[in-house]
Amino acid sequence: MFLRRIGVVVTVVAFICALAGPASAYSFRRALRPGDTGSDVKILQVRVAGWYPKGGQTEMGVDGAFGHATATAVRAFQRFYGLKPDGIAGPSTFAVIYGLEDDNGSTIHFDWNEFVQKKNSRCSAKANAYAGTFRGGMASPLRVKKNVKRMMWRLEALRAKAGGKSVAINSGFRSAPYNNCIGGAGASQHMYGTAADNKMAEVSNRFERDLARRSQLYGIGCYSSLSHNHFDIRIENKDLPSSQSWWWPEKDDKGHDLAEDGKPCWGETSTKSGGSAMLLPSVDQLSIFVSTPEWYEGLGD
Repeated sequence: MFLRRIGVVVTVVAFICALAGPASAYSFRRALRPGDTGSDVKILQVRVAGWYPKGGQTEMGVDGAFGHATATAVRAFQRFYGLKPDGIAGPSTFAVIYGLEDDNGSTIHFDWNEFVQKKNSRCSAKANAYAGTFRGGMASPLRVKKNVKRMMWRLEALRAKAGGKSVAINSGFRSAPYNNCIGGAGASQHMYGTAADNKMAEVSNRFERDLARRSQLYGIGCYSSLSHNHFDIRIENKDLPSSQSWWWPEKDDKGHDLAEDGKPCWGETSTKSGGSAMLLPSVDQLSIFVSTPEWYEGLGD
C-alpha cells in the first residue's frame, strides 16, 4: 500500500511538472504584464527580444523590468503565432515559448553542440583540447552557456521571420587559444559565447542581415570573400564593457554593405540596368534570393 501511494505521488508530481513546461527549461509561475519586475521578466525578455520590431539601433533592454519595449516585443511575438496581441504574457504565450524550447534548455531548432568550440587540425593540441566544450574562453563556462542561449533565441526569431528557413552555425564559441589560432579578433565576441557566424539557407546574406537589423542583434558583420554573416549581442556582454555599442556594416555610395576591409560584402551585387546596389524586399515581403551555401570558420570577428 505504501509503495502504491508513493507511485501515485510520483505520477501526480510528474503530471504537474509536465503541465508547467519542459524538463530542464524554465517554467513561468505567473502572468507577466507591464509594470512587473523580477528575474522571470528578464527570462521572458531573453525569449522575446528578437521580436522587438523597431528598425534602427534601438535597444529593447533585457533588464528585468517589463516596460513599453517589452510589451511591444510580446505583442509582435503573439501576433506572429496567432495569439491575441495584448502584450501580456500568460498561459497561451508561455505555451508557445515552451514549444520553442528543447528539454535540455536549448531552443527547438538549435542545439548546444552547434555552438561548442570546433576542432581544427591547423591548431595546437592546447587549442583543440577545448573542442566540444564551452571552456577556455574569456568568461566562465556557465556564463558562456547563458550567452549562447540568448543567441539561440535571437536566431529562433530570425528563422521564424524568414518563414522557417534553416540557419547553419559554422562558428559559435571559441576558447582563447583557438580564437588566436584561427586569426579571430583579440576581443572577439566568440570567446564569450555572444556571437555566431552563420548562414541562412535559400536567402541572400543581405536579406538575413536586414532581418537581423530588426531582431536585436547589436553586432552584424559580413565578409568580402566568405559567404556567411556574423551576428552578436555585444551590448549584453557584461564581461566586455568596451564593446557594448552597436556595430553594423557601413555602406558605400551605392548602398552596398561593406566588410571590415572596405570591400562590398560577399553576394552584394549591382543591378544590370543601373549599377545601384541590389535592393532586397522588406521583411514583410519575405521574397527568397538563393545563394550557394559554403561553410567557413569565420575570421577577424
